[in-house]
Amino acid sequence: MRISTSGTRRWILASALCGVLITGCSSGSGGGDGDAKPRAKPAAEPKPLAEGALRPLLLSQADLGAGYVQAQEEPDSGKFDDISVQGCPALEKMGQDGEENMFAAKAETSFTYDTDATLGEELHSDRPSVLSNKLRELFGAYTSCPTYTMTAGTTPIEVKVVKSAAPELGDEQFAYTSTMELPSGAQVLKTMAVRKGNVAVMLVGAPALVDRHMKTAVGKLPAGS
Repeated sequence: MRISTSGTRRWILASALCGVLITGCSSGSGGGDGDAKPRAKPAAEPKPLAEGALRPLLLSQADLGAGYVQAQEEPDSGKFDDISVQGCPALEKMGQDGEENMFAAKAETSFTYDTDATLGEELHSDRPSVLSNKLRELFGAYTSCPTYTMTAGTTPIEVKVVKSAAPELGDEQFAYTSTMELPSGAQVLKTMAVRKGNVAVMLVGAPALVDRHMKTAVGKLPAGS
């Protein structure tokens, strides 16, 4: 089954290869209590931000410091648009369901650091309950199989995945680390997401870079998000 990765994660994979890739509601019985007070109506959830509102919240070279260069991507190149996955049913199902259209809005950017390390960022926005549910689904799928095989183009890649620690930021945190066995050696990438209200920050790239810049990325989100 072929799955389509998002642009930033596709670019990270391409760089690696070239360098060497909700809420549940429970209802009780009425109990015949005619004097019971009506339940309070749940507060309305914040609406998703548009892509135009997300873009200024992305990390910039000024945020990251010296040594970072923003990647010049070709959105329609399609070099690694489709990636085959074998040996992980949850990821195959996600490919059928369409990972690309999980959230209402998205903005993304990518950087290289010191010529060979990479850092990509995606900002996603949706109603908080939708973000929470779908992030759990996404990270649950990616961590459901400790090993699987991925094929980018004609290159087969053995992938090992382990859940990782995430800092106590925002409302929810998710993280895993992937080790890809490339012909030139192992490539380690970390993927981390933090949800703050109706916006989620996802960083993917060299583990040290992801750990170093997540707090800054979350700090750029609006206080009310």
